[in-house]
Amino acid sequence: MENLDLATVLPILIVAFVLLIFFLVIVRRIFVNVGAREIAIKERRYLGAKMPPGRVVATEGEVGIQADVLKPGLHLIKWPFEKVVHKVPLIEIGADEMGIIEAVDGEPNPPGRIFAPDRAQNAHNNFQDPIAFIKRGGVKGIQLRTLPPGLWPIHPYLFRVSVAKATLVPQGKVGVVISADGDPLDPGRLLGKAITEHRNFQDAEQFIACGGQKGPQVDILTPGVYRILTQSGPMDGTNDAKPGLFTIRLFDSTVINENQIGLVEALDGAPLNPKDYVAESFAGHDNFQDGHEFIGKGGQRGPQKDILLPGTYYINPFLFKVILESAKEVKPGEVAVVVSNVGKDPSDEVRREMAAKVRQRMEREEKEQAEQSALLLDRIDDKHTAQEIAQELMSGDPADRRLDEGAHEAYVVPEGFRGIQESVVGPGRYYVNTLAVSPIIIPTTNQTVEWTAGEIANTFNPFEVISKDGFTMQLEVRVVFRVKPEDAPFMVAKIGGIDRLIQNVMHPLIDSIFRNQASESSAMAYLQNRHEEQERAEARVRAHLLKYHVDVVNVLICHIHLPEELMKTQTEKILAEQKQSMYNAQREAEEKRIQLEKTKAHADNQKDLMAATVGVEIAGKRSEQRKAEADGEAHYILQTGRAEAEKVRLMGEAQGVAYHEQVNALGAQGVALVETLKVIGEKGVRITPDIMASGGNGDAGGGIGTLLLLNLFRGNLNMPTNGEKVVK
Repeated sequence: MENLDLATVLPILIVAFVLLIFFLVIVRRIFVNVGAREIAIKERRYLGAKMPPGRVVATEGEVGIQADVLKPGLHLIKWPFEKVVHKVPLIEIGADEMGIIEAVDGEPNPPGRIFAPDRAQNAHNNFQDPIAFIKRGGVKGIQLRTLPPGLWPIHPYLFRVSVAKATLVPQGKVGVVISADGDPLDPGRLLGKAITEHRNFQDAEQFIACGGQKGPQVDILTPGVYRILTQSGPMDGTNDAKPGLFTIRLFDSTVINENQIGLVEALDGAPLNPKDYVAESFAGHDNFQDGHEFIGKGGQRGPQKDILLPGTYYINPFLFKVILESAKEVKPGEVAVVVSNVGKDPSDEVRREMAAKVRQRMEREEKEQAEQSALLLDRIDDKHTAQEIAQELMSGDPADRRLDEGAHEAYVVPEGFRGIQESVVGPGRYYVNTLAVSPIIIPTTNQTVEWTAGEIANTFNPFEVISKDGFTMQLEVRVVFRVKPEDAPFMVAKIGGIDRLIQNVMHPLIDSIFRNQASESSAMAYLQNRHEEQERAEARVRAHLLKYHVDVVNVLICHIHLPEELMKTQTEKILAEQKQSMYNAQREAEEKRIQLEKTKAHADNQKDLMAATVGVEIAGKRSEQRKAEADGEAHYILQTGRAEAEKVRLMGEAQGVAYHEQVNALGAQGVALVETLKVIGEKGVRITPDIMASGGNGDAGGGIGTLLLLNLFRGNLNMPTNGEKVVK
């Protein structure tokens, strides 16, 4: 070894190095190591057949890119005839993702199809076996089968992989599916028919294979996560998005709140019978949430009889239209007359039976009411008998007869038939389908209609009527009426409702009755006979409204407004009469007062009267006594007088002789003075004068005599002395 020189070793080293380099190159070309998360793509060169036209990858060893891929591990290739062209990472599909495959090689897609059917089925093992895909008739284009989450060794030259997010339908939402491919819709249908076992559209192959139709689908997606073939984005980050077979549109779920109902109208289904207004109900569609069952069992398009009660529903809005309405409430004092739009069509026989039943009842009630009204009118109407009035009320007017001949009550039918139901619904809250039945609320308590100038509900202007004597009167009237619950359906059948009853019947009818009555009486007589006119009007109104199944409680004339000039004249007349009455009353009062005073005085003097009466009797007796006494006294006086007269005569003659002798002796003045002094002495007369006066002739005798005479007669002449009072 020591003798070896550099010249000998160098060629060996060069050869060894070359062999090493050659070995490394050969080993690298022949042996290929594929990592755990990648695959290798081979290409055949030089030797081999030429690929058929249009083919992208070779499946039979043809020259070109091979369909077979090298999976993770160490592989021996036939170098230099084969080489690894490219190593690509495995396709990773996340937990909330799905892989959409587009084949760039394979059989052509059938005409009219957008997505390629999976003819190879499971032979290609989720596109992991490209050769099986090609040989089993795989179709070029976007595949219906998708890749679930995981790592997949997919040939990048044969398949283009796009990743799409899984479809999330959140709570409170419903997913409506629209298919971009499939069979055409059936004639007259809006939605694609339901397909079984497509697993909520996650199995697109099953959907297409079983005849899934293009367009909106009858089946829906409820809240959840779905791997459905929808639009996706490419794995290489480009904007070349791939269309999906299905498009998912989210809509709010149908929520029916408390005190609400959902009325349903089907937008697709079998045609509705022209005679029907709403479709008949049937079980199994799960409150319209199972569109497949609805269509499969022959559900009809149009308004549905079944309703949705309060709750949350997942309903296909392309199949059903839900209309929210409030629950119906019948308050106390009301009933609901139900008009049914569903049920059997009432036959002529049913109509005739109901009409006969109503006629019998009406004839009986009308007869009773006519007799009662006739008796009332007979009491206040002296022109007609009760029988004539009853006949008039029973015959009615031509308009009523024409209405009766229409027999509108025939539309009142028993339960189960279409039309106005004979039975009514009492107070309460009801979830009722107003498309199938129409409730008409009828108050059964007393209702008031007024013809007045006041601003209140259910009022009309006062009646302007003309009296018999040509005066215009204004009447304010109030009518109180009610509809009995058992009469409500027949009233609805005949007139339609309370508002129409008031507007079309009561107002013109009562107007006519009051006009006719007012024309038969003078204005003042109408005012004076107000009560009788009111009773007459009430009897006629009651009889007429009975034909409409309305019970009149009373009719009141509230005010009667007469013309101002008539009222002025009447007022003056009444005032004059009142004054005359007042004067007469005053005269009568005074006469009575006088009579009272007489009576009172008579009563007050009754005692005196009795005393006087007794006194008269006593006086009578005394008179008789006095008469007897007088007769005795007269006889006594006569006899005595005769004796005294004789005595006086004798004394006079004697006195005369004595005076004659005195005069002869004393003289005339002396005799007078003597007599005066005698009187003064006997009577005690004061002779001292208050005023001393003397005569002009100085005659003491004459002056004294005069004074004495004056003092003597002063008392008799009521002449007081100085300082004294006169005493009578």
